[in-house]
Amino acid sequence: MKYVKSKKSIMLILAIIVIAILVFLGVRYAINFFKQEDVKELQYDILLVKTKTETLKAQNTVNPDENPLRGYQLNQLPENINIDSFKAKNIIKEDEYEKYYLLDANCLEKMDLNELINKHPGYYIVNYDSYEVVYTEGYKNKEGVLCYKISDLEKYHKPEEPVNEQTTEETNNEEQTEQTNE
Repeated sequence: MKYVKSKKSIMLILAIIVIAILVFLGVRYAINFFKQEDVKELQYDILLVKTKTETLKAQNTVNPDENPLRGYQLNQLPENINIDSFKAKNIIKEDEYEKYYLLDANCLEKMDLNELINKHPGYYIVNYDSYEVVYTEGYKNKEGVLCYKISDLEKYHKPEEPVNEQTTEETNNEEQTEQTNE
């Protein structure tokens, strides 16, 4: 009788352990799934900004007097906008600051992008000539690479370059040279 009770206890403990492992794996999968969805949503928002940028540039070409282009040039930012940590990363070269415009909440509202206001913690920076969109906080693309520019959506991990190791033939030649010098 004791043998049956101990066998049932062991089976119960094993069942609890298996259930705990399955719950842990399920929760981990769900968290990863939602993180991936957040990344996709941010990438979608960046593409939305790019589309709106292209539209505004086309309107500016048709009616240059109205100047529908929005944003603050990076070299003329208001005091209340601080992106010094982003500038320190040198994503955009300092000599190109006059080509890039930062979009704050006011600019997004004027561009009819109200759904993006305060949705993400960073700023969008656009170049109306190349249609490049930069997100100051960065995002991970589908390859898991941290990116800032829309052009990096397809960026991939570069394999690490092999360490410069001497071939065995080169090593043998050096050893022979040392022996003859002695």
